[in-house]
Amino acid sequence: MSTENIPILTYLSITKHPDGNVALDKERLRFLRIKFAQSYQGNDLDDDHLRRQTIEQLFENLHIKKDVMSLDYVDLAMRERSDSDAEFEILEKFRGSVQYLEPITSPEKKKSKNPPSSLNQIDETKVKLVNDIICIIHKKSPQSEINDFISDFLFQQVQTSAQSKYVPLYDGSVYPLPHGTILDLFIRQQMIDRGTITFMRPRSRFCLVEPISLTDEFDSWAFDHFHNLFDFWLTIDLTNKNHFPNQWKLHANAEIRYIIVDQLSDIDADQTSKNTGRPTTKSLESFLRGICRIEDNGKFSEWFKALVEDENIHTYSHLTNLNQKEWDRIEKLPMNALKTIKFYVDREKQTVEERKTKRNVDSNQRKEASYSKAEIRANLHMIKLYVIRQLEDQDGIETLPKLDAYCVEKAFDEMREEGYEDDGLFDEMKLFFQPLTITDDELTIDSSLLIALNKEQLAEKRSLEDEITTLNDSLRQEENSLRQLNEQCDAAKEKRNQDYQQYKLDSSRNENRSYRKQLEADQSWAKKSDEWKEKINSVNRKITQHENKFKDIETDKMAKENLLKIIEQNLSADNSKIDNRLIKLHRGFIMYGPPGTGKSVIMSKLAKKIGIAMLGPPLAAGELERPLVGQSEAIILDLCMRGNRLPHLMCCVSIDEIDSLAPKRDEDSSEGKVAKISVLLSVIEGIKDVSNLMFFSATNRLNMMDEAFLRRMSGKFFVGRPSSDARKRILDGIPKVILQPNIKEKLSTATTNFSGAALKALTSAITVHYLAQKRLNNKYEIREEDALILADRTARQYQLFLGLNTLPRLLLHNLDNRRLLSRNANHGSRDSTEFHLPETYRFTGKIIISLHDKCVRTEVIQKNNQRHIIEDSLRKTEENLQQLLERITSYGNDRNVQLLQLIDLNLLSSKGAYDEKKIFETLKERYDECMEYKRSMIVYDLDSLVGVNQSESESSMGTSTSTSIVNQSIYIYVTSRFREAAIEASCTDKRQKNERWAIAVVRDPFLLKKFTTDVDFTLTNEQIEQDEEEHRRSTITLVCVKCRDHYVESDNKMGSCNYHDGFVYDNLARDSKKYKPSRAIEELNREEFISYTNPKKKEEIEKGKTRFKYICCYATVQVGAGFNGCKKGKHGFGNSKKKNFEGQILDKQMIDKWETACDENPEYNQQYADLFDSRKNI
Repeated sequence: MSTENIPILTYLSITKHPDGNVALDKERLRFLRIKFAQSYQGNDLDDDHLRRQTIEQLFENLHIKKDVMSLDYVDLAMRERSDSDAEFEILEKFRGSVQYLEPITSPEKKKSKNPPSSLNQIDETKVKLVNDIICIIHKKSPQSEINDFISDFLFQQVQTSAQSKYVPLYDGSVYPLPHGTILDLFIRQQMIDRGTITFMRPRSRFCLVEPISLTDEFDSWAFDHFHNLFDFWLTIDLTNKNHFPNQWKLHANAEIRYIIVDQLSDIDADQTSKNTGRPTTKSLESFLRGICRIEDNGKFSEWFKALVEDENIHTYSHLTNLNQKEWDRIEKLPMNALKTIKFYVDREKQTVEERKTKRNVDSNQRKEASYSKAEIRANLHMIKLYVIRQLEDQDGIETLPKLDAYCVEKAFDEMREEGYEDDGLFDEMKLFFQPLTITDDELTIDSSLLIALNKEQLAEKRSLEDEITTLNDSLRQEENSLRQLNEQCDAAKEKRNQDYQQYKLDSSRNENRSYRKQLEADQSWAKKSDEWKEKINSVNRKITQHENKFKDIETDKMAKENLLKIIEQNLSADNSKIDNRLIKLHRGFIMYGPPGTGKSVIMSKLAKKIGIAMLGPPLAAGELERPLVGQSEAIILDLCMRGNRLPHLMCCVSIDEIDSLAPKRDEDSSEGKVAKISVLLSVIEGIKDVSNLMFFSATNRLNMMDEAFLRRMSGKFFVGRPSSDARKRILDGIPKVILQPNIKEKLSTATTNFSGAALKALTSAITVHYLAQKRLNNKYEIREEDALILADRTARQYQLFLGLNTLPRLLLHNLDNRRLLSRNANHGSRDSTEFHLPETYRFTGKIIISLHDKCVRTEVIQKNNQRHIIEDSLRKTEENLQQLLERITSYGNDRNVQLLQLIDLNLLSSKGAYDEKKIFETLKERYDECMEYKRSMIVYDLDSLVGVNQSESESSMGTSTSTSIVNQSIYIYVTSRFREAAIEASCTDKRQKNERWAIAVVRDPFLLKKFTTDVDFTLTNEQIEQDEEEHRRSTITLVCVKCRDHYVESDNKMGSCNYHDGFVYDNLARDSKKYKPSRAIEELNREEFISYTNPKKKEEIEKGKTRFKYICCYATVQVGAGFNGCKKGKHGFGNSKKKNFEGQILDKQMIDKWETACDENPEYNQQYADLFDSRKNI
């Protein structure tokens, strides 16, 4: 005979005595624990799988019913250290104000004359049906939005045919609750879900919805479904004189009435549940008494004795200061008791922290315990989602999106109103949350719009079909034309081959004909062959034209056919509703950027304002680290799994500095780091996916994070430093009596690269400084230098340096220099406010500042789309890069840039970048940061980064100088990045407009010229002329007037020209007559001609050939011997560098000028005079 398995409740004989106490069979419990210990054999109790297997085997041996309830209770008892603790835990689990257990009847107990009553056994004959009940709607907040919510949502008719809208009354009286309203359905559904309600002691008031409260590996957590805005209480008597039956159900047709109150009566206050009860913290006794009252467990005496006498804990502050290890060492209290006490301790700590936060909020913006418009709407929307979740099987209940679109829009507007300058960031974040605001109605396409669109596409389809038919006809015509042309071409080639064969045949037959005849035949064939080639080529050209036309038609046809296919698919598809798979819900975002830009502030406010439930307080990644292996992973998992308790809401975990929790994995990664990343990935689209969970995260080091985690974070938002306009708005928070407008303008320049936190600190410093000085001097006013000094201190505090100094300090130096220059020159100097980029120009984003030429060259695009250069001269005080920063930052203010990066040798030194790898890492890091901003400006100090090497060498030709780039690799990097500078011209929204500015500061002329050429920077007119001159010097061949040789000016070096620099004299003449060299050569040529035509004079002429001498060296002038002279130097004389477009013919005027200079040489004239005097006596 088979034995029937009995429930664990029957096996342990749990009974309820007349005095209300509950007891169980201790011997049975002890026997059960002994059998478990024998089977478990001392294995680890934390092994859930093995422990469950052992309990199931025990159930089979003892014929205990194997159900979920029995497994849970026995598992709880087996984990306790002693039998008494196990007894307490089981009884605690059965105790409570409400029981929902199904009736369990034991056959043995039925046979008993006076069967003991089991706590979970519900005698249906004793259950009373309540036919009349009152719902107390307790408003906890005075906002008008709550009244609208009650009227428009809770009292919305969804299952009746009532035409008029019911308006609830707020006069504190009881009224019937209309049937079919959402509130009516919600109350009835809640009571159906709860079944039979059992009270352990008299109750006159009953909370309809209890909050979620749990304690897990991370912390204690409580979640109020109604967000402390209101509560629903059920009662049968508002006077609290009549109580609920001990066991009762709500009748299916019960009449429900309602009353709306702002405050609950204090009568029967001890009956309030966790929803409203908070134990007082005045003393340990009152705290424990309050917990036991709320939990309704009657364990105050036992708990108080255990803590005070056994654990020596006498005060509430001592209890709150216990760490986790000290909590674990408390042995006199059962596990459930410890969890309950710790839950209330943690909740009180959290409440205190929230109050501190609220007190720090600006009282002018928000009052304590109040909500912003976005927050109240978000909370009410979450309540709607909860109520609809409970009524999802009811008719007439509409579905709602996870987020309210109004809240998403209003949340970011409120943060802007609260002083956060986003520079377009919030517009991107709005788009990120939009998928959560899409409703089912929005996915349904309007039928009239669909009909109109189908009609339009049908017309377009017919038009395309006609066009394709026309194109097919054109293709056939082109095919016919091509076929005919190919036939013509083949026929021409065939005829040419026939003619060629006939020519070859004729040549072979007439081998003996004369050469002339053969030549005529060859010429005739060559002419005919050319004619055939031209004819064939003409046909081929026509074929090519038709082939190109055929390809164009075919391409056009394919494009129209593809478009036709798409239209046909659209017409055949069911487009009545948008596929919700196209609405991809994001699983998280990560904000990254430099410190102090407000990432943590955004995360702390965003969830509350848009209606996302936070599963814990905003966390830093370090708060999730634990020393023991596996603890951190368990904490992360428990924290994320809380989202399963709120399936109707989008939930989030907010983690700052998440790079330490999800670092990049490599071969050196520790097992602990990999395990934490694995847990994070498992809850986001992994094996333990929590579908309604999002991550709000922030980091300063995005490049050091795990790639798999980053892929899951579909939103990546860069939070950068405020732009010029944003800085001005922040500085406008300083009252005008403290700071003059012109000084505010200077500060907006001086605070370039300041973070939002740094700017807030500066505004505070200026205000405090002014008030302190005002005490000493009632007429005190902040001067420009005072403001710059305060800005310098703030910049140093936040490590905001440009080069070796802060920007405010550099501006202070420039201010002193300008004043000194003004005093020396006795006139005013031009101020930094004149450093502006005119708004009338369209810029390319490229600027070159030449310290050698003392000018700024800015590239612009004219109306004809031609690039042009506008020049501005440097001031006398602008002699180096540091002094130029005032001008550059003013340019940045004009363009509203968000970041100014200075790339120079000081930067590389500060980063320890001495080897090439580190240098390029630093350059890339700074450039990548610039690219994250919509508007940035990067300044390169070329001379310090690149370096120019000049070397001189001596030779027989003279001294030569060569110039070269030292750091060629850096030069190539800088030129490539400089070319990428660009300004968007199409974007109308200035906040979304991308501007990448690049400024090069150059001192060396060679580097300036090379860099300008390599980056294709537009040249000025003067530079164009210089280039043309350089081109002429390197390409145009000139003729030297001194040596009559040809030369190129760029190769004209010392020693390349041999010449005579003196005049010529007739050595045979009595008066030693002077001649110009050209005149002497003409005379010799004339005499040579005479000797040829008159042979009689030849001998005489021959004697006089050597009579012409150069006065400079007494060399003989010879015809045809060249101009090799006694002197060496460079080619050219005077204006001989002028272009010579007439070939190499010398200008007679230039020759005469040179010879005149030689003739007038004082030294040679004196030498000639001495020669003449010496011959007088001969």
